[in-house]
Order: sequence, then C-alpha cells, then structure tokens
Amino acid sequence: MGFRFRLTFHHMTRGFFHFEEESKTFSLHDGLELTLTARDADTLAQAARFHLEGRGFADGETARAAGERLRLRLRVLNSLLGLGITVPSVDITSGSVSSAVKEKVLREEGAVVLDNIAGLAVFPDDDNYFEYVMAGTANVYPSDPSYLFRALAQVWPIEVQLDERTEDALEILGRATTETSLRAKFLLTYLATERMVDRAARSDTAKSLLKEFQERVRSSDLEKREADSLCGSLASLNEQSFASALLALADRIADPPEVQGKSLRDFLWECITARNRISHNAALGPETNLQELSDGLRRFVIGLIWTANHIPRVSIDVPASAVSIPAGSMNIRRR
Repeated sequence: MGFRFRLTFHHMTRGFFHFEEESKTFSLHDGLELTLTARDADTLAQAARFHLEGRGFADGETARAAGERLRLRLRVLNSLLGLGITVPSVDITSGSVSSAVKEKVLREEGAVVLDNIAGLAVFPDDDNYFEYVMAGTANVYPSDPSYLFRALAQVWPIEVQLDERTEDALEILGRATTETSLRAKFLLTYLATERMVDRAARSDTAKSLLKEFQERVRSSDLEKREADSLCGSLASLNEQSFASALLALADRIADPPEVQGKSLRDFLWECITARNRISHNAALGPETNLQELSDGLRRFVIGLIWTANHIPRVSIDVPASAVSIPAGSMNIRRR
C-alpha cells in the first residue's frame, strides 16, 4: 500500500483559484502530480479553503518529506508574490467525528474516517480513507456594535499626542490585529514591545572592556570586513539586551498586574522564550499558546503607550460576540 500527503491552506478572498471544477490536477517537473481541491465549496472558484494532495509514495516518510517541501515552497512564493494565502506552519487537529461514527462507517462501508488536520497530513493512498469536512458560512460579530461609538465618546475629549516611538508601536500593533498567522501576530506584537522599552547603558567598566576588545580586533590579522562585523557586534553590547531591559522594566513596575494568570515577570519571560524559539527555529511546545501571549503582550504595550504619553486611564466595556448561521449554509463534504 502506498501513501499520500494532504496540505491544507486558505486564501483571504474567494475566487483566487478561478476554476469551475471541484478539483484540478497539475504536474510538476519531477513527475509529481498535485491535485488542488476545494474544501468549503462545490467549485474552486467559490472556495476559500483548499488542500493540495500528492499521491503514490512508497512510504509515509517519503510522503511527508514531499509535503514539507511543498509547504516551504508555498510559503516562499506567498511572500515573494504576495499571494495572500495562509499555509499553517504547525499541524493541529482542527476537527473530528465521534468514535461511534468512525466505527459505523468502517463497519458498513469498510472506510476509515480521518480527523481534519490544519496543515500537513500523511495517510494511506487508498480512496477508502477520507475526511468529513464541514463547510459553510458563520457570521461572527459584536452583539452590540455600538460599543465602538461609546468608546469614541470616552476617548474623544482626551488630548493624545504620541511621540515617534509610540506612533511606531501603535502602527505595528494595528498591523498585528489583522494577521491571521498566530506566529506573525505574536512576532509583530513583540516588535511593538521592543519599540517601547528603553535599554540601559552598561557600566563604564563594561564599556571600557568592550572598547579594549574592539581595539584588539582592529589590530588582529582578521580581514577588514570580518573585523568590522565583529566590532559592530561588540558595539551593540554597550547597551543591555532587550530581554534584560524588559524584565528590569517589569521589576520596576509598582504593583504589577497579573497577565494570563501569571505574574508579569513570568509572563514576559514566557514571551521572550517563545520569541527566541521561533527565531532559532526551535519547536514550540504544546503548552505555548501564541494567541494568549499576543493578547497579553498587546495589553502590556498599550499600558506602556498610555504611561509614556500620560494618557488618562479609560475603561471600555466590550460586548460578547454573536454568531449567526444562515439557513442552509452549512454542508458536510467527503474529501
């Protein structure tokens, strides 16, 4: 029995793949065929969610390697061409049917129902393996949208003058709110935090030592380009690291608030750790919730902006969201 891979992704708007078929197959130069299939509509032109499937691999490891190759190249092309697609970088179970349903389908049809995976899945290359994909339209909106205007009424009389760095931080936070990628949202929010935190200069003794190191580099046999690079790195050490500055700031805050049920220092350390893992291509553990880290960090940065610009505190009530599902809009498809 062979194996196949399936990589799911979505596009911000419907109609990007303007094909009237439900699926369409494309050949790559190495003989691999990729089949693009609509997951949430009857045709590709109407869909916003898709999967790409490659079949005929000798084993699961080979299938996964090809799927990872596809994932990386889609992400590269998305950035290069501005495609507007979202390719999950982490594989998670996004949906499942009950064990009773799986057992019934297996007993009556001899077929295996797979869990829905957002990202890359590998399974036997047998048409008796399939997913149930629920698709349709669900509208999510504030239960009382007039809260925006009540909030405007509260902040309207407040004089707000932002300096350059808080303008930057506010702009970055605004961009983060529109990101669908949790990693991108978290990294943007972290960048906004960096813009708001001052880094203290190191002691005169430390600066003197760094200067001595730079002089030794200059007098060494290193090529000029390498010597310049190393001296630049040493010069950057004249200020404390951002992580040290951030934790020092947390320690200076009188009566620091809890964030996501943790002390402020512990929460910020968790953010630093997550950022470093992402930067060094290390895997994030299942305990890392980037959505919660982004939300907590955003509130922290807003607090810094408020404090830096002496903006009076305001309290805004945000209503719960409401969800509506138009009649007949939900469908369950086999994929």
